Amino acid sequence: MSELNDFINAQHERDLLMTERFSRIAQSQEDMSARLFGGPNQKGMLTYMIEMAAETSKELRTDIKLIETRTGALESWKRSSKSWIGGAVAVLSLESMALGVYFNHIAGPVQNAASLLKK
Repeated sequence: MSELNDFINAQHERDLLMTERFSRIAQSQEDMSARLFGGPNQKGMLTYMIEMAAETSKELRTDIKLIETRTGALESWKRSSKSWIGGAVAVLSLESMALGVYFNHIAGPVQNAASLLKK
């Protein structure tokens, strides 16, 4: 009979130990759920991550818009600079041609006069 009582007491001790361990597991799962999904007076990690992702995407959209604006301004400046340089080259070319025609027009009579003086 004492062996039976010892066996029953050992089983009872083991059951108490298992119950205590199961209660720790259940408590850790409740704590983990509270950390992930939130609990009383507590914001969950998933909620926090979703809010941070939304905030970060807003910031990135703002940064992308700023970059697009700056890139557009640079492209516009590049186009206007090319147009201005092209116009300046055209004006200088025309002025050079006009100057060449003018000197040719002046040089012709001067050469004729010089050839007459040599004779």
